Amino acid sequence: MNTDTLATADPTIVGAGFVCPLESAQPTEFVGGKASNLGKMIDQGIAVPPGFVVTNRAFQLFLDENELRPTIATALDGLKPDQLERINSASQLIRSCVLAAKIPDEVLESIHAMISEKLPGATLAVRSSAIGEDSREAAFAGQLDSFLNVDSNHALVESVLACWASYWSQRTVFYQLSRGIHLQGMGIVIQELVASRISGILFTQNPDSSNLGGHSLVVEYCFGHGDDLASGRLNPGRFVISRDDFSWKMQATPEQPGRVDDECLFNTNQIERLSRAALKLESHFGCPQDIEWTIDENRRLYLVQTRPITVGVLPNPIADDPGKGTSDDQVLWSNANVNENFPEPISPFLYSIASAGYYHYFRNLGLALGFDPHRVRQMEYPLRNVIGVHGGRMYYNLTNIHAILRMAPGGELLGQWFDDFVGVSQPEDKEQPSPLDSQRSRWAQLVEWCRSGFKTTRQFLFLTKRVEVFEQVVDQFADATQPGNLATKSLPELLDDLRSFMDIRCNRWTNASLADTAAMVTYGLLKRLLTREFPGRDQSGLHNSLLKGLQDVVSGVPIVELWNLSRMVRSDAALAKLLTSSGDKEILEEIRTNEQFAEFHEAFEAFLKDWGFRCSGELMLTVPSFQEQPESLLEMLRAYVSVEGESPLDLLQRQASDRMGETANTLRNLSGRKLLWPLPWPSKATLVSMVLRRCHKSIALRERARLKQALLYSRCRRIALAIADQLIPLGMLESRNDVFFLTIQEIESLLAGSAMFPYQTTELVRLRKNGHRQLGEMQPADSFALPAGVYLSLIQNRQHPKATSVDGNSTELTGVGACGGQVTAPAAILTDISECRLLNEGDVLVTRQTDPGWGPVFFLIKGLVMERGGMLSHGAILAREYGIPTVVGVPNATQRISPGQKLNVNGDRGIVQLVD
Repeated sequence: MNTDTLATADPTIVGAGFVCPLESAQPTEFVGGKASNLGKMIDQGIAVPPGFVVTNRAFQLFLDENELRPTIATALDGLKPDQLERINSASQLIRSCVLAAKIPDEVLESIHAMISEKLPGATLAVRSSAIGEDSREAAFAGQLDSFLNVDSNHALVESVLACWASYWSQRTVFYQLSRGIHLQGMGIVIQELVASRISGILFTQNPDSSNLGGHSLVVEYCFGHGDDLASGRLNPGRFVISRDDFSWKMQATPEQPGRVDDECLFNTNQIERLSRAALKLESHFGCPQDIEWTIDENRRLYLVQTRPITVGVLPNPIADDPGKGTSDDQVLWSNANVNENFPEPISPFLYSIASAGYYHYFRNLGLALGFDPHRVRQMEYPLRNVIGVHGGRMYYNLTNIHAILRMAPGGELLGQWFDDFVGVSQPEDKEQPSPLDSQRSRWAQLVEWCRSGFKTTRQFLFLTKRVEVFEQVVDQFADATQPGNLATKSLPELLDDLRSFMDIRCNRWTNASLADTAAMVTYGLLKRLLTREFPGRDQSGLHNSLLKGLQDVVSGVPIVELWNLSRMVRSDAALAKLLTSSGDKEILEEIRTNEQFAEFHEAFEAFLKDWGFRCSGELMLTVPSFQEQPESLLEMLRAYVSVEGESPLDLLQRQASDRMGETANTLRNLSGRKLLWPLPWPSKATLVSMVLRRCHKSIALRERARLKQALLYSRCRRIALAIADQLIPLGMLESRNDVFFLTIQEIESLLAGSAMFPYQTTELVRLRKNGHRQLGEMQPADSFALPAGVYLSLIQNRQHPKATSVDGNSTELTGVGACGGQVTAPAAILTDISECRLLNEGDVLVTRQTDPGWGPVFFLIKGLVMERGGMLSHGAILAREYGIPTVVGVPNATQRISPGQKLNVNGDRGIVQLVD
């Protein structure tokens, strides 16, 4: 090895003197990494214990005057990492020589003079500060020596010599040899020793890659000085701090007998002071920091060291093989349910809205349901990371969602209901009680349960009124942002509209979320009650059968209106002939200008006004609606014109009649079963009837709220495009759709005049569009697990995932029954609603997922098979409305079923039989 490098730095890089104050401890080659960082901390206004540095020049002079270089070079010559005995022998020889040597008089005089000037009478801390430690590549943490409680001249000399000797300690030499890195010299920091009451270490990014990730500050602490903590002689206390609002959550207390948590640390001001200082240093140094701190008996906070968290302990950002890694640090991602609304790669504009929206959705919902505010604070990190993006597609972070639900009263049951709600198999997870519950008495938990139960009941009792308020809010916004008026608005006015949209999405959405929750809870209760009373396999879908033919579900109204339009076409031979001619835009123009078709034109325009914002991909923001491209509605209208037989209303009434008959039969079977033995009343029929009524109502209210969400998002799209129209002449965008490659925060700062790089907007958009194309080529699985902070491989996930292996002779596919009944019919494989021309009346629709925009298709089909979707997905709700036997969650159905293949769909058992 290069013994000269290991022994010393270049003697010409010595600086101006043997000592210097910490305030001017620069450059690193003169004072070492620790001292240099302390100097920068002081320059940033961080409180650091007073002191000075014995420089590298003093170290070089010490080696020269004692003629130690030849001895050191000989001892280290030819050493290799696997020669532990030789390393130990060489280290002991060098150490004995260094400790026996004499500190040069001029160096010692400089040290004493500085102590007299800066630290008179103080007890000292003497700490190594090597050149090359505390870097991103190598921290040398614990490798070099430091000494506390130095209170005499003799102890000072011994401590300085011991610090220099640690430059060649066995552990330091091995560390350098094994990692192929070398120290370049040595400084020594001498400071006043703080009378520490509490000391600790703060990581601005979690170094163990747990689910806390980089979003929280992680703190370990002990009472007294921090040397026991750094040496690992005790198990420290541990807590995490939110980077956003500095709320903290305790995870462990230090194992120090007779010591208790001290209020000098655990108060809002001190936590905030520590957090702000840490984040300031992270920002200044440009990377995550490992910071040592201490609080003295007078409650003064000092930071005594900062260094980068070394690269080796931070998570690898890219994973070639999803699913690898230990089970303890895996994050489960699933696009179940969310893919219904966002089936394609999403834009930065949409992601910025969704990230904020989901955070406020769950947080405000928890408060509305009476959760203890401390519980909600505990949820802060998972709340801010409910969703993520992989391959450009939006995914639920199920690990965080289940963490949130576990913190709520009754969390495990809520987790099961949530999985039914979105249509995902519940991850195999260790059932863990809420951390808050483990710290509370049963009485305190009971009180919170009662408070939460009371508030939840009150919210649900007035749910209809709450949804009406939400509808009014959206309608008022829609009236104020009529698309025809947007072109006349100024950019500041459009910015106000955009802010109003975000205000509704983040702060005025709770009433809509309560409808979601009511539907989820009542559906879960209904399924639980009926499964217990009717456990037979042939009755496993009974709860779905009791939800067929609900006539007050608003998502079915466009189907009825489209049917009425189709009957107008069938009754007018000229109109029917026109609709079969080529050129949809020409057909539409003829309808608008020919007085012969005035009545139909009026009805068509009324449909567009009332329902034209509903379309497949209506929440993507990048998909034009029927209002923008009305000619695209003609294809669906043709399909309806070809249908004969009963109308949607007749079909709904028939399904409702069947449902009421099955409901009466079910309640009759339950009427003799006592709910509370031996009381004769109420019976289990009473409870099921009540839950069923609430479930009907909740589903209808949820669909009403979802309709207004579609209207709201359609207005947001039009506002964004109006903004783009004014930014294009200014040279800030090149095309209208470029606006969706900016985040909503970037658009706001651009329009408010506070953007940092307004002149590079077009370059940023081009960069993102190129990246978006690459992400769009990926085909990530619907569900997968990754270590926290790790992403899928861009290359390996470009190919379509292989279909789940199936026995070559297998004729049966399994999923989850979402609507009971059986039907045998040919399969129509559709990837998008625009392919509805491939659908024949009476087919079984096989597709990946549906959203409310698919509603008109449901009247044309007799069975439904979906790869994705849950019990309360919009596809499942519409299927039950029309009594369509439905199986959801069938893996790779679109690949395993051929177009035209005859299928038997058994919605009661969740089975799809391949008849051909």
